[in-house]
Amino acid sequence: MELIDLYDENRKPIGKTIKRGEPIDVGEYKLSVDMWITNSKGEIYIQKRAGVRKLFPNKWENPGGGVVAGDDSIKTLKKEFEEELGIKLTGESKLINSIKRQKDFVDIYHVVQDFKIDELNLQKEEVECAKWATLDEMMKMIENGDFCTTIQDSFIPFCDYYFEKNN
Repeated sequence: MELIDLYDENRKPIGKTIKRGEPIDVGEYKLSVDMWITNSKGEIYIQKRAGVRKLFPNKWENPGGGVVAGDDSIKTLKKEFEEELGIKLTGESKLINSIKRQKDFVDIYHVVQDFKIDELNLQKEEVECAKWATLDEMMKMIENGDFCTTIQDSFIPFCDYYFEKNN
């Protein structure tokens, strides 16, 4: 059973925790992490959710997860990277934005790390497969409805950051 710290609308801790999956009251927020991983070729790492997942089965997404009680987003970034990819985070990571959604704050990270897809130890109950994609490939996949609709919240700030950084 994982516990989640809750925050107010200004991201101040309210001293309340809930069990993961419990409903959150109006005016309360949890903290989440999204990561956009690129390699030295400028490709973006994406992964396909397992077909047995309750939400968005068989849809593509970027890695991420919820921050558990007592942790911060950087600790969660490292933990989720290792849990979802099955390898250690050894590359450069940078917090590029933080956004507020209806029920959570999302810290968006850019990670730069080279690895081969066949080196990964993916959690089969969570991730069906993974690949490196170009931005053009991703845009076509998004247009085709292949991605979770929730990626837009962090994909747009990532693209803004990435294009500014690389131009």
